[in-house]
Amino acid sequence: MNIEKKHHIIDTLFVILLLFMFAFCVVTLISLGASVYQRNVDTMSDNFNDRTTFAYISEKIRQSDTNGGISMGDFENIPAIVLEQEINQVSYTTYLYQYEGFLCELMKKTSVEGISPAGGQQIIEINDLKIEQLNKKILKISVTGINDEVTTFYVSSHSQKGRDSE
Repeated sequence: MNIEKKHHIIDTLFVILLLFMFAFCVVTLISLGASVYQRNVDTMSDNFNDRTTFAYISEKIRQSDTNGGISMGDFENIPAIVLEQEINQVSYTTYLYQYEGFLCELMKKTSVEGISPAGGQQIIEINDLKIEQLNKKILKISVTGINDEVTTFYVSSHSQKGRDSE
C-alpha cells in the first residue's frame, strides 16, 4: 500500500512539472513572437516614412515640371527645392525644405515677402534634407529619415527648357 502512494505522488509531480514546462514554452513563444512582430512594425514604419517622403517630393516636382519651374534655392537661408508655377495669371512659388525635424511645404505668391519658414505645412518627420542641382534638369535629393538612414534619389525635369536657359 505504501508503494502505491509513492507511485501516485510521482505521477502527480510529473503532471505538474509537465504543466509548468508547457506554460514556460508558451510564454517563451509568445515573447519571441512579440519581439519579431515589433521589429516588423518598426521596419514597415521606417519604410513607409522613406517611401512617403520620396513619393511626396517626386510628385510635387512632377506637378511643377514646366519650363524653368524647378530649381534648387534657399528659403530664408534654408536649402529648399523651389517650384514655380502660374495659376490664373498669378505667379506662385512653393518651397520644400527641412525645418525643425520635418519636411515642410510653403506655397506663396511670388511677390509676397516676409514669410517665415515656421509658416510652412509640416508634411513628414525627417532629420535632414540635402539638395544638389547636378545640371539644368537633374536634382539630387538626399533625405535622412528619423531612423538616420539616408535615402538618395534623382529627379529629372522633362520640360523643354531648364531654369537657366530661359
